[in-house]
Amino acid sequence: MIEIIFFVVFVILVVLVFIYLGSVLDKSVILRLEKDVSSYKDHLKIAERRFMQGKIKKPVFDSLVNSIEEDLISAELVLFRLKKTDDVFVSDKTERVFSKVSHPTKHRRAKIESVLREIELIRKELSILESKALKREITQSVFDKLVAKKEFELIRKEHELNSIALE
Repeated sequence: MIEIIFFVVFVILVVLVFIYLGSVLDKSVILRLEKDVSSYKDHLKIAERRFMQGKIKKPVFDSLVNSIEEDLISAELVLFRLKKTDDVFVSDKTERVFSKVSHPTKHRRAKIESVLREIELIRKELSILESKALKREITQSVFDKLVAKKEFELIRKEHELNSIALE
């Protein structure tokens, strides 16, 4: 009887340790990404200052700014995805897609919900990119490049959703 109690306590402690480590790792990744974002912003300021001083030519500056902005926005989008993954609700869409599935199972439902959550996150990321472009926070070439990547991801996820639904 005592062995069973110790076993249950041990299992509970192991689960709690894994939950704690998972939350610590998420926080460390978020902190690292926030540090990267501030680093990219500093890079932009330094590049602008050197351009204004005449130490960097215009074509070099433009390509440098495009590269730094692309890295900066990509890091911001990853940070957004990590922070907002749990805030996406797709239950209505899941029900609509799940009603069209030929052989409904809990596993398929979980896969469909996961893919729909990813699709919604990509759509939110696209709206963030559009707002940054409208506010002129990023250049048009960076916007076009990042939108093309996100659209490709969106197409891939929608194909994955269709293949799950048609299985």
